[in-house]
Amino acid sequence: MELNELPPKDGVQRAYCDDCSGALDLVFAHFHETVSGIEIDMNGVPMLECPKCGFRTLPDQTRFSIMRAHEIATKEGVPIFKSNRRKITESFDYTDVPFHYDPDDYYYYPGLVRPWNDGFLTPVFFNRTVLAKYDADPRYVIRFASPTYGDILAEGFTIPFGINRHGHLIMWLGDIAKLPKSEQYYLMSENRPSDHSLGSEFYDGQIECIFTDPTNEDQLFAARSDFLAAAFTRWGAKLAHLEDEVLNLAGTLSRPVHESAAQRHAVSDLLNKVHLESLDSTKLGQLLAQSGIEVAGTGTLKRLQALLESVDDDGQVHDLMSPFYVLYDFRVAYSHLGSLEGVDARMKSVTDRLNLDGSAELFDIYDRLVAEMTASYNALTALVQPTNEVESTSAV
Repeated sequence: MELNELPPKDGVQRAYCDDCSGALDLVFAHFHETVSGIEIDMNGVPMLECPKCGFRTLPDQTRFSIMRAHEIATKEGVPIFKSNRRKITESFDYTDVPFHYDPDDYYYYPGLVRPWNDGFLTPVFFNRTVLAKYDADPRYVIRFASPTYGDILAEGFTIPFGINRHGHLIMWLGDIAKLPKSEQYYLMSENRPSDHSLGSEFYDGQIECIFTDPTNEDQLFAARSDFLAAAFTRWGAKLAHLEDEVLNLAGTLSRPVHESAAQRHAVSDLLNKVHLESLDSTKLGQLLAQSGIEVAGTGTLKRLQALLESVDDDGQVHDLMSPFYVLYDFRVAYSHLGSLEGVDARMKSVTDRLNLDGSAELFDIYDRLVAEMTASYNALTALVQPTNEVESTSAV
């Protein structure tokens, strides 16, 4: 390696792999190269690595460190420079709540350093279970733009978050410091060491301003989130649980790739768990009782429909609830509890209500069902949202 290869080139460094375009992780590794006649041997050097293909490159700050090492060795007239790098232990003065974070992330991961706001974009990592704490507390609403990117809302603050490939939550230190001290301690209980993996929709949107067109699955989950947030504003209650399983399943949902009874079971079961089983039947029952609303039956969907009909002046709810009943029947059809004739009869009902041919394949059923559920969520959000609220509540 020659010294003139080290200075950063081509403008601002990016956090994406040159070979496969995947997001890079920050790693700490051994650097041992001869640089223009000087042997540079350094341990614990920050590098950027692609977890998909193994590509590695040097952060700009590391390049400057190697150039400095070469300069020192040259001035001292020695052929070798050896060192064991000491990690940065700097603490940024944003809050006196002792969050665990790694300043190396801020200085070495591309795009985070802001000389005018030093340390603000230091990533702080949390166990994803912190979302369950917020979900269980009626003072907060969690709103998702996708299964891995959203924000937490409460009176007086909104804070964005992301979820990385390891399932860990990421927030910026500067944003956290704006929260009331009690909220910071609430967060700190789930604080965890950095895993140095910042690649996420959160990073793309917050740092790179990359907003790719959302998938149909992301649009569905975001529409669900908007509906639940609007319902919370309307009734002061959370109509669904946010559990780790819901996020895990929502993040794995994708268009089916082949047609089979097993695939139909898997797809319908996944959709059912995220959109139907997560509904809080007990809470719905309490809201109905408090409002003196009678409902025919004790099923969760019937309870939700009765609650929604109580604010429906135009008779929309019956039709808007149809996709969710269709999903329920789709799931039951492949639950292995009935006869083949029963499956055929129930699926005929499913395809009829989706305006599809009785021989429709799974791909067509899935596409139509996801589209109609998304449309229903959006219409139900508009229905229950107070008139003084803005029309769109999409996260971040």
